[in-house]
Amino acid sequence: MSLIVQSILYATTNQKLLICPSKEIWQCTSSLIIAAPDNFNPDSQFPLPRPKPEPTAPTVTPAPPTPPKAPVTPALPIVPKPPATPAPPIVPKPPVTPALPIVPKPPATQEKPAAPSIRTSPPRLTQERDQIAAQRAWKYFDRNWNPQTGLVNSVDNLPWTTWWDQGSALLGIHAARQLGLLSPDLFQQRMNTLLKTLETLPLPATGLPNKAYSTRTAQMRQLNDTPDPKGISGWSALDMARFLLGLHIIRSHYPEYSDRINRIVARWNLSKLVKDGWLNGGITGTGGKIREVQEGRLGYEQYAAHSLKLWNLQANNALSNPPVKTVQVDGITLQVDERNFKNSGATNYLTNDPYLLWGLEIGLTDAVKPQVESLLQVQAQRFQRTGILTAVNEDSLDRPPYFLYYSIYANDQPWQAVNTRGKSYPQFRFVSTKAAFSWFALMPNHPYSQTLRNFAQNLADKNRGYLSGRYENQKLGVNASVDVNTNAVVLESLLYQARNKRPLAF
Repeated sequence: MSLIVQSILYATTNQKLLICPSKEIWQCTSSLIIAAPDNFNPDSQFPLPRPKPEPTAPTVTPAPPTPPKAPVTPALPIVPKPPATPAPPIVPKPPVTPALPIVPKPPATQEKPAAPSIRTSPPRLTQERDQIAAQRAWKYFDRNWNPQTGLVNSVDNLPWTTWWDQGSALLGIHAARQLGLLSPDLFQQRMNTLLKTLETLPLPATGLPNKAYSTRTAQMRQLNDTPDPKGISGWSALDMARFLLGLHIIRSHYPEYSDRINRIVARWNLSKLVKDGWLNGGITGTGGKIREVQEGRLGYEQYAAHSLKLWNLQANNALSNPPVKTVQVDGITLQVDERNFKNSGATNYLTNDPYLLWGLEIGLTDAVKPQVESLLQVQAQRFQRTGILTAVNEDSLDRPPYFLYYSIYANDQPWQAVNTRGKSYPQFRFVSTKAAFSWFALMPNHPYSQTLRNFAQNLADKNRGYLSGRYENQKLGVNASVDVNTNAVVLESLLYQARNKRPLAF
């Protein structure tokens, strides 16, 4: 099917300064605009060119398994969550400028190609199905890596990207190298090509990478893939956090690239990513000027803040003072963000993605583990109750609106599948391939994660890689969209397994 890029996370539209009657710190922090969880997605009213579909062999996908008639007790206990602690009614402290990593200035001489790392006892996949899955996911990278720049397409056969997607690409290439899918010489070639591009990457006046770029020319683009020579699209703190996490993992595991990466990052004005302890992004304002906005909702916000800590950027309010409340979904207690579409102009998606990435890449904290366990439990319970295999996520679609956020809870309603403007599309609820692989990697002994993993094994195109998933409505069949995030996360989850559940950052 024809595919269209919808960028991976959230749009900010029609945001206005709040007149603050509340003493809640998240509502009243000076100079902040309450904005979307992430602020960089175009809507389908600004479509990108649709690449021509290529003929492929039919995808062989098993039908969703039938749940047992008798109720099955979930393997995870129902753990009551502590009540949300509201932000203290105090005047915020003056903003503290986060410390930037101390790195040397780039030399004038040309960089020599790095020698490959020497690593002992590399992780290996021992199960045949895991080896097959890794080879399938790597197909995407072979098809969509651009030799001119070292960047990877966000969606199959479309030369455009965001930095969230390039964070995924870095982690996918790292996983492929560790799992033996990519030779040391080829890995070195790809890393040197990418780093050379980053060393000369055009930057807007903000001093931060623009939200979108061409993967063929590395020139700045808008979110609808039109030229953006002045870089007026702004920046995304969540995007940059994921890309910086990817760069940190590369510099940690391949120290021969460390100096180069540090010099690249030293070009960027990272202090703009955090403001008053919150994640801070930029959107196009009046007259092409950049307007700064708060980014992040519960889950994504903390995943990004932990990622930025690896670069000595401290978003303390994002980590310690998020406005949360507890809700019940099918009798299971969950924490959700109080900043919903009605009171902030942005949806408070409670979905799998940030928690799964957090676990695979950084490692879950003890404080968040009960929330993660309940997320899996409520999805398993829905399967037992309805017979509908459930693995929610934010994912690209192969049909309008081309991107949805399928959440356990959003805007005071359970099981919502909505676009960036809050419009509901319940007919397009889907099972997410990357969520299925990730849940099994994190909790391999849970019977429901095993069910998900078995179901997702063959959700792939033999030439293009893993598909985004399958629609819950069996008449619609597979969700044939193919993108970098799905295939990168499949590889990440397999590497996490091969490393005996050790997070990729360490």
